[in-house]
Amino acid sequence: MTADSLASLLHNGQFSLLLLALCALLLALILQRQRRQLNRQRQRLKELDKQLTNALQRITRLEDLQDSTPPPRADFERHLQQADLKSRLQQPQPAGNPPDKYRHVIALAAQGLDAEAIAEVLQIAPAEASQLLTLARLRQRD
Repeated sequence: MTADSLASLLHNGQFSLLLLALCALLLALILQRQRRQLNRQRQRLKELDKQLTNALQRITRLEDLQDSTPPPRADFERHLQQADLKSRLQQPQPAGNPPDKYRHVIALAAQGLDAEAIAEVLQIAPAEASQLLTLARLRQRD
Protein backbone atom coordinates (compact mmCIF):
# COMPACT_ATOMS: atom_id res chain seq x y z
CA MET A 1 0.00 0.00 0.00
CA THR A 2 1.38 3.34 -1.01
CA ALA A 3 1.24 6.62 0.80
CA ASP A 4 -1.15 8.01 -1.79
CA SER A 5 -3.62 5.16 -1.33
CA LEU A 6 -3.40 5.51 2.46
CA ALA A 7 -4.00 9.25 2.21
CA SER A 8 -6.98 8.71 -0.05
CA LEU A 9 -8.43 6.21 2.46
CA LEU A 10 -7.97 8.70 5.28
CA HIS A 11 -9.75 11.44 3.34
CA ASN A 12 -12.54 9.08 2.53
CA GLY A 13 -15.45 9.64 4.96
CA GLN A 14 -16.31 5.95 5.07
CA PHE A 15 -13.00 5.01 6.63
CA SER A 16 -13.39 7.64 9.35
CA LEU A 17 -16.86 6.38 9.99
CA LEU A 18 -15.62 2.80 10.15
CA LEU A 19 -12.85 3.79 12.54
CA LEU A 20 -15.33 5.67 14.71
CA ALA A 21 -17.68 2.66 14.72
CA LEU A 22 -14.82 0.35 15.78
CA CYS A 23 -13.89 2.70 18.60
CA ALA A 24 -17.53 2.88 19.71
CA LEU A 25 -17.78 -0.93 19.60
CA LEU A 26 -14.58 -1.28 21.62
CA LEU A 27 -15.85 1.23 24.17
CA ALA A 28 -19.20 -0.61 24.41
CA LEU A 29 -17.39 -3.92 25.04
CA ILE A 30 -15.27 -2.33 27.76
CA LEU A 31 -18.34 -0.78 29.40
CA GLN A 32 -20.24 -4.07 29.24
CA ARG A 33 -17.35 -5.88 30.92
CA GLN A 34 -17.18 -3.21 33.62
CA ARG A 35 -20.95 -3.51 34.20
CA ARG A 36 -20.64 -7.30 34.66
CA GLN A 37 -17.82 -6.86 37.16
CA LEU A 38 -19.83 -4.23 39.02
CA ASN A 39 -22.88 -6.53 39.17
CA ARG A 40 -20.72 -9.40 40.49
CA GLN A 41 -19.29 -7.12 43.17
CA ARG A 42 -22.78 -5.94 44.16
CA GLN A 43 -23.94 -9.55 44.43
CA ARG A 44 -20.91 -10.42 46.55
CA LEU A 45 -21.61 -7.44 48.83
CA LYS A 46 -25.22 -8.59 49.25
CA GLU A 47 -24.03 -12.07 50.23
CA LEU A 48 -21.51 -10.64 52.70
CA ASP A 49 -24.20 -8.38 54.16
CA LYS A 50 -26.49 -11.40 54.66
CA GLN A 51 -23.66 -13.34 56.34
CA LEU A 52 -22.89 -10.40 58.60
CA THR A 53 -26.54 -10.00 59.56
CA ASN A 54 -26.81 -13.72 60.37
CA ALA A 55 -23.63 -13.58 62.45
CA LEU A 56 -24.91 -10.58 64.39
CA GLN A 57 -28.21 -12.36 65.07
CA ARG A 58 -26.35 -15.44 66.34
CA ILE A 59 -24.14 -13.29 68.57
CA THR A 60 -27.20 -11.52 69.99
CA ARG A 61 -28.91 -14.86 70.69
CA LEU A 62 -25.77 -16.19 72.39
CA GLU A 63 -25.42 -13.04 74.51
CA ASP A 64 -29.08 -13.30 75.56
CA LEU A 65 -28.60 -16.95 76.41
CA GLN A 66 -25.42 -16.19 78.36
CA ASP A 67 -27.15 -13.43 80.33
CA SER A 68 -30.06 -15.68 81.24
CA THR A 69 -28.10 -18.71 82.48
CA PRO A 70 -25.36 -18.84 85.09
CA PRO A 71 -21.97 -20.11 84.00
CA PRO A 72 -21.88 -23.93 84.02
CA ARG A 73 -18.90 -24.07 86.37
CA ALA A 74 -20.56 -21.88 89.01
CA ASP A 75 -23.76 -23.88 88.68
CA PHE A 76 -21.83 -27.15 89.05
CA GLU A 77 -19.97 -25.88 92.12
CA ARG A 78 -23.23 -24.74 93.75
CA HIS A 79 -24.81 -28.17 93.18
CA LEU A 80 -21.69 -29.88 94.48
CA GLN A 81 -21.74 -27.80 97.66
CA GLN A 82 -25.44 -28.54 98.18
CA ALA A 83 -24.86 -32.26 97.69
CA ASP A 84 -21.93 -32.23 100.10
CA LEU A 85 -23.97 -30.39 102.74
CA LYS A 86 -26.91 -32.75 102.27
CA SER A 87 -24.60 -35.76 102.58
CA ARG A 88 -23.05 -34.45 105.79
CA LEU A 89 -26.45 -33.65 107.30
CA GLN A 90 -27.75 -37.13 106.50
CA GLN A 91 -24.84 -38.89 108.19
CA PRO A 92 -25.76 -40.08 111.68
CA GLN A 93 -23.94 -38.28 114.50
CA PRO A 94 -22.57 -40.41 117.32
CA ALA A 95 -24.89 -40.05 120.31
CA GLY A 96 -22.35 -39.59 123.08
CA ASN A 97 -19.68 -37.53 121.29
CA PRO A 98 -20.46 -33.89 120.56
CA PRO A 99 -18.37 -32.19 117.88
CA ASP A 100 -14.99 -30.74 118.89
CA LYS A 101 -16.26 -27.15 118.87
CA TYR A 102 -18.92 -28.02 121.48
CA ARG A 103 -16.36 -29.76 123.66
CA HIS A 104 -14.00 -26.79 123.46
CA VAL A 105 -16.83 -24.37 124.21
CA ILE A 106 -17.96 -26.48 127.19
CA ALA A 107 -14.40 -26.69 128.52
CA LEU A 108 -13.81 -22.94 128.13
CA ALA A 109 -17.19 -22.11 129.68
CA ALA A 110 -16.34 -24.40 132.60
CA GLN A 111 -13.24 -22.26 133.15
CA GLY A 112 -15.51 -19.22 133.50
CA LEU A 113 -15.01 -17.60 130.07
CA ASP A 114 -17.92 -15.73 128.49
CA ALA A 115 -18.92 -15.89 124.79
CA GLU A 116 -16.63 -13.03 123.72
CA ALA A 117 -13.58 -14.60 125.39
CA ILE A 118 -14.42 -18.00 123.89
CA ALA A 119 -14.72 -16.35 120.45
CA GLU A 120 -11.30 -14.83 120.87
CA VAL A 121 -9.70 -18.10 121.98
CA LEU A 122 -11.31 -20.18 119.20
CA GLN A 123 -10.90 -17.37 116.63
CA ILE A 124 -14.56 -17.37 115.64
CA ALA A 125 -17.20 -14.66 115.53
CA PRO A 126 -18.71 -13.69 118.90
CA ALA A 127 -22.22 -14.48 117.61
CA GLU A 128 -21.07 -17.99 116.66
CA ALA A 129 -19.44 -18.47 120.06
CA SER A 130 -22.66 -17.36 121.76
CA GLN A 131 -24.69 -19.80 119.66
CA LEU A 132 -22.30 -22.66 120.35
CA LEU A 133 -22.38 -21.87 124.06
CA THR A 134 -26.18 -21.93 124.07
CA LEU A 135 -26.27 -25.18 122.11
CA ALA A 136 -23.64 -26.75 124.35
CA ARG A 137 -25.67 -25.83 127.44
CA LEU A 138 -28.81 -27.29 125.89
CA ARG A 139 -26.90 -30.45 125.06
CA GLN A 140 -25.76 -30.79 128.69
CA ARG A 141 -29.38 -30.55 129.92
CA ASP A 142 -30.44 -33.53 127.81
